[in-house]
Amino acid sequence: MKKIKAIASALLAGMMVLTLTACDETPAENSGTPNSGAPGTTAPTTTPTQTTFDTDPAVQDAVKGLEVEDPTLEVTDRIHWMAWWEIDETNAEAELFKEIYGVPEKGVQPERNGKIFDYTYVAYGGRFDSLGTAIAADEGPDIFPFEIYDFPYGVLRGRYQPIDDIVNLDSPKFDGTRDLMEKFVLNGKHYCAFWQISMNNLFYYRKSVIGDLGVEDPRTLFEQGKWDWDAFLDMARKFLQSGEGKYVIDGFNPENDFVLSTGTPMVANNDGVIVSNLRDPAVERVENQMLAVLQQENLRYPRHELNSYSVNPKMFADGDILFYADGATWVWESTLSKYAKKFAWDDDEVQCVPCPKDPQADAHYVTLKQDSLMWCKGSDNANGVSAWIDCCATAAQSPDVKEAAIQQAIDKYNWNRELLEFIYSLTAVDGTSPVTPIVDFKGGLGTVSDSSATEAPVQSLTNLVYLTGESYTALRETHEPAILAAIDDINKAVSNG
Repeated sequence: MKKIKAIASALLAGMMVLTLTACDETPAENSGTPNSGAPGTTAPTTTPTQTTFDTDPAVQDAVKGLEVEDPTLEVTDRIHWMAWWEIDETNAEAELFKEIYGVPEKGVQPERNGKIFDYTYVAYGGRFDSLGTAIAADEGPDIFPFEIYDFPYGVLRGRYQPIDDIVNLDSPKFDGTRDLMEKFVLNGKHYCAFWQISMNNLFYYRKSVIGDLGVEDPRTLFEQGKWDWDAFLDMARKFLQSGEGKYVIDGFNPENDFVLSTGTPMVANNDGVIVSNLRDPAVERVENQMLAVLQQENLRYPRHELNSYSVNPKMFADGDILFYADGATWVWESTLSKYAKKFAWDDDEVQCVPCPKDPQADAHYVTLKQDSLMWCKGSDNANGVSAWIDCCATAAQSPDVKEAAIQQAIDKYNWNRELLEFIYSLTAVDGTSPVTPIVDFKGGLGTVSDSSATEAPVQSLTNLVYLTGESYTALRETHEPAILAAIDDINKAVSNG
């Protein structure tokens, strides 16, 4: 799973480039963000100070004239948001909310007067327990970040309620994501309104490092339809031979991206029934022909041995790691832009491509990251939640908002426009994207898929093959019974309503 900073862009509502977290000016020497796959790793527990965001007049102008479903809706109470980051109330959806509905008059946190949201911080490592405890004490929030790692398990545990009665899911605003939303239906009820998708990981690289290696640029290969496992491994082996202390790939769980590049998730949702693909030939092939090879040939960065399970963007900045896998835009805004400034890189030095295509797949499949939120059980602020979801979906459809957001990102984070527009093209929901997103439900099975532990049954099937070289077949034989039992429990719970 993406860690604290990685998830911090999950609600960008069509504005992936509007970062929601504040970052230090100087990049960390290793990563600053431990991988939650490390055994025993916990997230920081210090509550951050309230973040100040600068209003952008261009964004305010861009939302004027946008039409929402019900502009007469009365929103009198601030929306209670629980998460591990604060929502930027100067982004497009927030400016649209203020333009249409004004600022709610009431709330439970006096220090938040004049804002749309009350905000309760929770540490990432204990986020679901904290949410459950708050709901049980009748102190739960209205909304919480959507994560594939809590679906369908979190619904069955009573953390969320359906949104069918408060959101018009038949609106054309959801045409581009409706097929995806149908995968997140339980007993005929929708729990997520998706208005935007983003890439779980992109493979970032430095243009000059590729040039010094004397190989074809990955972006060129991608545009020619030649960016696949074979091209990646050829490039990887050449880089490994270019000097001592070189590694090909680091980042947040790129092993999962390689698995989904086959087009076959390890756990799927087939018409409301959770099924296992652990014995599917495509899964076996990627485990043995890609993940095992990355470990056996020492192509992957051994973060479990060298960096206490943390990723190491500094080695990437120094040219000793060829690809750095991280989320669509936040890695630039939180980390790589600082190295670019520190080392005075050219504007187009940092580039990216999707995970390489499986040569045997019928499309270029990528791991989908859904941008949405969950309406929490016990919340009675239906108007506020409805209005916020509608503002997010409305802003996501606006070309003017998109352009304002791109320009804001360039001004704020020194983005390269061409690179940012390329990333936008990958996440388009109008049928023009050159990649095909796919969902893996392996993370939503409960304790067997605990994303905070490398050796949890589901996580180990990829992490331990990729990092330590354990046999996929042996791991599957050990953990498959528990995984199948968890799947069976979920299917029974769903069928029982």
